[in-house]
Amino acid sequence: MLEIDLATQKAVVHRVLSTRGVLRALALLNDRAAYRYSGIYKLSGNAMRAVHIFDRHAEYRAWPMVLPLSRSFCQFVMQQGERVISHASTDRRFALLPHASLVESYYGQLLTHECGTPYGAFIHFDVETRTIAAREISFLHEVVPHFLPYLD
Repeated sequence: MLEIDLATQKAVVHRVLSTRGVLRALALLNDRAAYRYSGIYKLSGNAMRAVHIFDRHAEYRAWPMVLPLSRSFCQFVMQQGERVISHASTDRRFALLPHASLVESYYGQLLTHECGTPYGAFIHFDVETRTIAAREISFLHEVVPHFLPYLD
């Protein structure tokens, strides 16, 4: 595969976001990672609502659209700003979460408005064990904030 510099890669994500939309841009970010799903969840009161989900194996997938924040992996992102989980099934901290048996790996990053209030979370997740490289996390720190102007 051709090595393309990071500035060009960021520009491509931004261009796709502005011309083709959030779902296509999520597909680009998903293609860079091993996770099956990539998405944007919006904080709505005490719940997380799926606003965009990309599934690399299916165009349409039934996935929980609204989850109580206290029962979501996103609660850790909202508290800490970011969270990486590679083996949820082996970590007792996640045993009481209703989707712990469905989601084995998770990467989440807090999305905040310019004024600092939280919008929600960008996430990658999978039913299988996955990891994410530190350089990919750095890339996501650079591009994920660009999604905010395109979200409701």
